[in-house]
Amino acid sequence: MRMIRAFTLSVTTLALAVLPATATAAQEVGAAADEGGASAAAYEVDRAVKGTPPADVSCIEVTGAIACFQQYGDKWWVKDTAADGASAVAVWNNYRNGSLYRQGQCENRLGAGTWGVCNKNYYEDSVVEWAACVVDFSENRRIRCS
Repeated sequence: MRMIRAFTLSVTTLALAVLPATATAAQEVGAAADEGGASAAAYEVDRAVKGTPPADVSCIEVTGAIACFQQYGDKWWVKDTAADGASAVAVWNNYRNGSLYRQGQCENRLGAGTWGVCNKNYYEDSVVEWAACVVDFSENRRIRCS
């Protein structure tokens, strides 16, 4: 089973949603949207730039990747934790008023052992769900997600 963590930008962590084990990174976002009955939103892809996360971020980890969300500032922190040629990716959904509003991913292609950050801007009363994934971009395939 694959898990995604949900986070209300104004308050706390919500229940986890289960995704299909065979989905690709891009399909995972669509699967989460389908589970919520939300309409499709444009898919945003950001490449992380090198940085160091603060201590107070909420993280999800899977073998080869850590994905964290910094609520204040709406930043994604992604670390590649394996020297396997694949990349760490935070895959996320953003919901407003119960409907899928935005979706996307933050890709860390900076190499093993490196933290990267993507800066976003979400509405304060919205909900963010995310998963930590490992993606092999040379073969365009997801290896695993949290």
